[in-house]
Amino acid sequence: MLKCTQCEQKLKSGSKFCFVCGVEQKPAPKCIKCGTECEHKAKFCSECGSVVGANASLFGEFVDNRDGARYRTVKIDSKIWLAENLNYGKSYYSFQEAMTACPEGWHLPSFREWYELLSNAGKNSNFHQIFGISKNGNWWCTEEDCTDRGYSWHSSNNGFFYNNSHKLCLLEVRCVRDCCEC
Repeated sequence: MLKCTQCEQKLKSGSKFCFVCGVEQKPAPKCIKCGTECEHKAKFCSECGSVVGANASLFGEFVDNRDGARYRTVKIDSKIWLAENLNYGKSYYSFQEAMTACPEGWHLPSFREWYELLSNAGKNSNFHQIFGISKNGNWWCTEEDCTDRGYSWHSSNNGFFYNNSHKLCLLEVRCVRDCCEC
């Protein structure tokens, strides 16, 4: 429910003036992902969790031309990441499937790319929301540990850690844009 920017009275969607205090209302910011009208001071969309307002400039959208799926992207440091798990026909991938799952122009992140990203996670209290990850997740990276194991990153209530997972395990995939003009 939208509220007046002056007196915080509840407003009907699309109201141009508050019927209580008469203050003209600026259009409510819309979520760039789902189009929901959000509170003027909202940082995150109440429907899908995407960032709205000033921080929205960090975000973009990528449409996978293979299936038309839309993904929220986020710029962190100099890299553009999918801010959602890849869902190209499935949600979880074996190591071998993960190696080729990212669309053209994107790649599976290396161990180092994950390390750099997650090293900065502790500096941002909203990281889990911004990056679109739950407290428990498991993602592949490109490096192999041995013939039957690959490196992966995991999220838990205790933070982030890496592991060597069996290549047949089904884990999530995030993609990084190959290069960007940031």
